[in-house]
This record gives sequence, structure tokens and C-alpha cells, in this order.
Amino acid sequence: MFLGVIGFGGGLSVLANIESHVVTKKRWLTDKEFSNAVTVSQMLPGGAAANAIAYIGLRFGGWRGALLGYSGFCLPGLIAVLVLAWAYTRFGTTPNADVVLGGFNAAVVGIIASITLKMVRTAVSRLWQMGVAAVALLFSAIGNAPPGEIVLGAIAVGLAVDLGTKRARLASVRRRRKSDLDPPVILPEEGHPLGPEDEPEPPASNGTVRSPVLVAFAGVVLAAAHATAIDADLVRFFLTFFRTGLGAYGGGFAIVPHLKQVIQTRQWITDKEFAEAVAIGKLTPGPVLLLATFIGYLHEGFLGAMVATVGIFSAPFLLVVVAGSTLDRLRSRRFVRAGLRGLTPAVLGLMAAAIIALGDSLNGEAEVGIAVAVALTLSRFPLNPALMLLVGGVFRYLLKMGGL
Repeated sequence: MFLGVIGFGGGLSVLANIESHVVTKKRWLTDKEFSNAVTVSQMLPGGAAANAIAYIGLRFGGWRGALLGYSGFCLPGLIAVLVLAWAYTRFGTTPNADVVLGGFNAAVVGIIASITLKMVRTAVSRLWQMGVAAVALLFSAIGNAPPGEIVLGAIAVGLAVDLGTKRARLASVRRRRKSDLDPPVILPEEGHPLGPEDEPEPPASNGTVRSPVLVAFAGVVLAAAHATAIDADLVRFFLTFFRTGLGAYGGGFAIVPHLKQVIQTRQWITDKEFAEAVAIGKLTPGPVLLLATFIGYLHEGFLGAMVATVGIFSAPFLLVVVAGSTLDRLRSRRFVRAGLRGLTPAVLGLMAAAIIALGDSLNGEAEVGIAVAVALTLSRFPLNPALMLLVGGVFRYLLKMGGL
């Protein structure tokens, strides 16, 4: 829970806090073990920090340890979002609050833009990856395709390109053979690790989930739903956010375009309220996916907030518990690395689409200027994004006082 309280900024800043706590202070993990946890967490949808904590809990306490770690990390942010949602429903329609929230929205656009620019410089270096990013942007921004479908298609492209490259190498090797007497050329095996220090460790013996537990849990859920006569709207609400969580590769920002389109279609909240949900999700500690809590509160009150929160976090959590140990064993395999090379540019395209989706909600040149200033500042200086959110809100208020 302590890591959840100080979990502002997201991304690398939160992972750095986790590393300092579990490796340096508590010595629960070695540097190599923590690096493995981060690698596995980035292979799955959801926030990397929350996934890493769930995976660490899985190693030490099985699925119960994963659940406690995951819940403890998300709980402080959940409480903060609920308080802000309550305040928003009562005071958020005042002119001054609207101005400050407009500054928050502009800062969020700038934050996403800065992250996207960094990814372009560091993670996308090949021409085919740039093409994947462009296609992901088009399918998300124009085609309204679900993030999960875009991600699966990108992983398939990565595997196809890697397979084609391997076949080309084999053909080249055969052409270069001069005679049968030459020593055979041995290509790296599929399971060849990235390096001696990256050899996978044996999986934790307590990282499995027994099927009777899942069956019993499902039975309790179904019985409770029948006994309490939960209406179809809440069930639809849960399923929508569950599907959204499945496609949340790269964190909360990647699902913004698709989630906005779904909410527009069903008219759960307005575009302005959605933009403010994203801003509050970033302003509070913990994963950006907590924007679902804010949306749920605006649509269905406290019960809606809980349903949306459980829905969006349950899919990433279950994948960590079920697939975490397997991915740890396979993370150095060639086909896994090939899939990740396709996944990275897809996430880049989804984040670029989020900039477009949220940019539509910016109001006037002042907010556009704040977004650009935040993007340029974070691209140049390693500042905490949550601090830039506050600066954006205050600066927008000052501009309003000055008549802009």
C-alpha cells in the first residue's frame, strides 16, 4: 500500500520506487529477479507497475500474495479517485473548476505526446515497425478497432517478419556452403537466451491457480448476481471494462481511443467528462486505469465505480496469475521477442490515437499551448508527470484570470 501512496507519475518513475523498496531496502529480490519481473509485467496488458507487484506477490505467496499486492497498490489511488469523483459531481460544474480541469486535460495530452516521442526515438527503429505503428494509429483513430485486436495483429506481424528473416538467413547460409566438407553452420536455437545473465529461473511452485478455486469463485459470482438481481446495464458495464482491460497494453493511455468511442456510442458520460476522467486517472497515485473508477461513479454512483474498477483490473490480474510463470520461462525465446517487436509499435500507434481523441476536447489556443509546452518540457527534462498536471491546471487558471 505504501508503494500505491507514493505511486505518482506512472511508468518508469513508479517502477524505480518499487525497485528501491523491494531490492535495495527490503532485499526481497535480486536485481536480476526484479528485471525478470519487469519484463514479464510489460508482456501483459495493464499497468506495468501493478503487474510487476502482482508478479512479485505471485512468487512469494501464490495467487493470494498476488491479489494482496495488486489490491494494496491500487487501493490508495482508488480512494483518491472516489473522493475526487464525489467532489466533481458536486463542485465540478463551477466555472473555476472547469478552467482548472481544462488545464489538466491539456497537460494530459502533452504527457501522452512526450511519452510517444520518447518511444519513437528509442523503441521503433525499423521500417516495418513504423508501418505497424501507422496502421495501428489508423485502425484506432479512424476504424475504431478494439486495442486487443490491434495488438494481436501486430504480434502476428512481428512473428511473420521474424520467421521470414530466419528463413532468409537459412537460405543465405546454404548458398554460401562450398562443399560438404566444410564445417556445418549452426544457427542459434529457438530457446537460446539473450545472454548468460538472462537465463530463466525455475518457476515458483506456488504460482498456480487450482481450477476448483476458479469454479467456486465463478459460482459465487453467479449466485450473487442472481440473488441481488443485478440489472443488465451493470453486467454490460462490467463486460465493457473487462474487454478494455484485456487490450490495455502499454497502460491506460493505450485504451483511450477505443474506450472513448464505446462511451460515446452508449452515451454513458460526455466527451468533456471522459477527458477529465483521464486527467484524474493520471493525477492520482496508482495506475491510469483508475479512470474507469471515475467513469463508473459518474454513470452509476459508487456501485458503478466498483463494477468498472473490478472489470478493468480483473483481466490483467488474471493474466499475471495464470500466465506469469510461463512467460518468465519463455521470455528469452525468439518467438516471444519477435512478438514484442511487433507489440511495441502497436502501442505507439494506440498512444498517438489517444492524443487525437483527447485533443478534440481541448478548448481554445490556451489549452493547446499548455499541451505543447508540457510535451516539450517532459521531452527535455525528467520531471514527474503528476507535477506537470498541477502546473497545467494552475497555469490555465492564471490565463483565465488574465482574460485568455
